[in-house]
Amino acid sequence: MTEPSDHEIGHPEGLIPALAASATHAAYLRAVQAGRTLIMARDGWLVRIDPDGSETRLRALPMKHKVTAGSVFHFSAQLRS
Repeated sequence: MTEPSDHEIGHPEGLIPALAASATHAAYLRAVQAGRTLIMARDGWLVRIDPDGSETRLRALPMKHKVTAGSVFHFSAQLRS
């Protein structure tokens, strides 16, 4: 049995982000349809969304990384693997 080529592997791997987004959205819709209360990150806040659609800000979320506008980042090859 031969190993699949990079091209053969790359195509299915390229579909993963779209499949993940679709599954996440489907789970969100099922939760809303079931009348569940949701907790989500929205615009830098942790937000509770009640079944009636009302939103309550629970707390501000910390920034992941403090970045100055216009900054340039360089990543070494060692970090990518």
